[in-house]
Amino acid sequence: AFDAIDDLRDLLDRECGDTVVSCSDIVTLAARDSVLLAGGPWYDVPLGRHDGSSFASEDAVLSALPSPDSNVTTLLEALGKLKLDAHDLVALSGAHTVGIAHCTSFDKRLFPQVDPTMDKWFAGHLKVTCPVLNTNDTTVNDIRTPNTFDNKYYVDLQNRQGLFTSDQGLFFNATTKPIVTKFAVDQSAFFDQYVYSVIKMGMIEVLTGSQG
Repeated sequence: AFDAIDDLRDLLDRECGDTVVSCSDIVTLAARDSVLLAGGPWYDVPLGRHDGSSFASEDAVLSALPSPDSNVTTLLEALGKLKLDAHDLVALSGAHTVGIAHCTSFDKRLFPQVDPTMDKWFAGHLKVTCPVLNTNDTTVNDIRTPNTFDNKYYVDLQNRQGLFTSDQGLFFNATTKPIVTKFAVDQSAFFDQYVYSVIKMGMIEVLTGSQG
């Protein structure tokens, strides 16, 4: 998908010259539409972002992303610097209700010993796909409804079937557990908070006007 956007951007740059064409807006709109097509909520996207004047390296991008091995305290501290709170963390993590993950992002929970916070049946299921450390295979993020944007991710967490350490920890942290519990039984509450949080996140360090 990113390659397609890059190709379109190159074509538009050649045709439009100095006219501003924002890939940032395109990516944000594409994310919104993908959520909608998977059964999630529709929401208005604030537009007008400018792209940066230079491209970030892959290493720089990856270093800015929270590790799937992070605990909740670390995540809350990192997001707090961006003015995001526990409700934002739990709602945005709910995007893991769709998508896939490489074994290397969670296999330390399987080997050499299974993480005691992981359901035993779920661990055995994952070991079929990831029989040893450091394989390149993938599995779905949400074992219940892997292709639907819904609240079953939170049901997974209640059943100790969260894939990442950063996922499952949400159910064992005193600050985030009540939010997980609420979203597991109230999909509308999850959708409402997700929309609020994803728009809020999308406004972080936005470039507008003469910037970018």
